[in-house]
Amino acid sequence: MRAGQLTPAPRLSTSSGRRDNLLALLHVLRQADALTRTELARLTGLAVPTVHRLLAALLDSGLVVEDQASRSTGGLGRPASLYWFNPSVASVAGIDVGNETTRVAVASANGTIIGSATLPTPQLAANLADGIVGLLSSVTARLPKSAGAVVGVGAGISAAVDPVSGRVMRAPIHHAWDGLPLRAMLEDRLSCPVISEQDDHLSALAELSDRGTVPGASSLVVVNYGRGIGAGVVVDGALIKGAHGRAGRIANWPMDARHSGGAGGTIGEHLLPDALSATYQACGGIGRVTDGLTLCQAARAGDPVARDLVEYAALGIADLFLRLAVTFDPQNMVMGGGFAGSFDLFGPQIKLVMAALPDPPVVSPSVIGNEAVLIGGLLAADPFVDQWLAERVSAL
Repeated sequence: MRAGQLTPAPRLSTSSGRRDNLLALLHVLRQADALTRTELARLTGLAVPTVHRLLAALLDSGLVVEDQASRSTGGLGRPASLYWFNPSVASVAGIDVGNETTRVAVASANGTIIGSATLPTPQLAANLADGIVGLLSSVTARLPKSAGAVVGVGAGISAAVDPVSGRVMRAPIHHAWDGLPLRAMLEDRLSCPVISEQDDHLSALAELSDRGTVPGASSLVVVNYGRGIGAGVVVDGALIKGAHGRAGRIANWPMDARHSGGAGGTIGEHLLPDALSATYQACGGIGRVTDGLTLCQAARAGDPVARDLVEYAALGIADLFLRLAVTFDPQNMVMGGGFAGSFDLFGPQIKLVMAALPDPPVVSPSVIGNEAVLIGGLLAADPFVDQWLAERVSAL
């Protein structure tokens, strides 16, 4: 799981310090499956004898593993030895604190997920930090003994996060979290560095990764539409967080009067599942509509009230996509969140509205769905592995 072009490989020469050269080898090996000494020399700019000498130190430390006879040389000489980074030396954790569900995953140092768990957020909400730690501990306790310790954590939460203090701000549902120093609390309990972000920001990072919907896109807007609504934005490869970390908190955007019957109000007041379910009941709906999923199921089944409400929501979401497209001029747009699974009901209206633009972005449903924030958390935590490796290499 990589973020593609966001982490270019350093190119160093033999004049660089030994520590930097060791880190250059590790960086290249972390991006590849396995490489020979000649390939490592070419990719780092180091001389083959230097690579040979440095690899010996990395092998002794356990950071690198060697396969002594694995690649044919075409019948000339011995097979070339292959070297790969040992992903079990360390691990990172990703955390997604959603309004309804909290997810935790642990990945080895090469990004492979090796354990995960979920729990309803209301079970953690009253004591969030301890609840997260307990859930993470339940995952690490089931990992093989060979799994490395967690050296960093990336946490996404359905709220704004102050970029300086790491405090949770403006939680839309769990208001008791407002002002909670979640980052500091997790760092204290886990004894490792933690990065905490608004969940929409991490979802955008994930959608650009090799597991995401648009790997490597230069400009992207992700609209996460589920129990809440928010946007993650990347422009020219840079994630837009805002001066106070609140970029993308769009639930309070005004609803277009054309789609609200002149009633005004905000997107959150009109388009979120609780509001839609209440309107369904008020309009005489007789189906078991309690959330966005059941509303869309009823619409597909031909329920006229549900069908009209989904059409109404599609008009509002299409207008939102248009506003964001005009504002940021993205190459791609992705619909994430719970409603992404019903893109067939929303996509046609979104694409119809986008057709009015001279160069409309490509609009797609998320291919990673509810896993986006979790994957984004693991990606955000990945630099902590580099920091840990730098500390290990300094002692070699």
